[in-house]
Amino acid sequence: MPAERKIRISIDMTAWLLSIAGVVIIGALVEVLLSDSSVHKFIRSIFAFFVLFVIAQPIPGFFRSAVSSLETGGGFELNSELIEQINAQTAAALQRNAQLALEAAGFDGVIVTIQAGTVYVNAFGVVLRHTNPDIDIKNETIKIVRAVTGVSEEVIHYAGP
Repeated sequence: MPAERKIRISIDMTAWLLSIAGVVIIGALVEVLLSDSSVHKFIRSIFAFFVLFVIAQPIPGFFRSAVSSLETGGGFELNSELIEQINAQTAAALQRNAQLALEAAGFDGVIVTIQAGTVYVNAFGVVLRHTNPDIDIKNETIKIVRAVTGVSEEVIHYAGP
């Protein structure tokens, strides 16, 4: 945030707080000066309305500045390092989940690696715990990896038997 904008916000906030304090002080003075009557309740409710109005005064300006910032392309800035870290953590979690799903399906020793949107499946060291000798290792591992990662078959590179 630029320095002049910070100064403007702090000046606006100071004026806003002084407005709240002024309305509350005037309300307290009127409260002391008025006696207990039906007019007293009416005036108290009017001052309560003014206090709420003064407190809520900066809210429309906040929405106007947010909308104008989005319209001019200001938007929100995303930290590229944060995005890379999130992508790396997501890839690591998908790799772990794919390997756990393969092990649960009886395919031990399969290594799943995700890099730059590509999924590499290394099944050269696969050890089968299946009773079915006719199982198609390649198709079954690709099917499991696709189910866990949600990627298309085109981005999966399979190496193995």
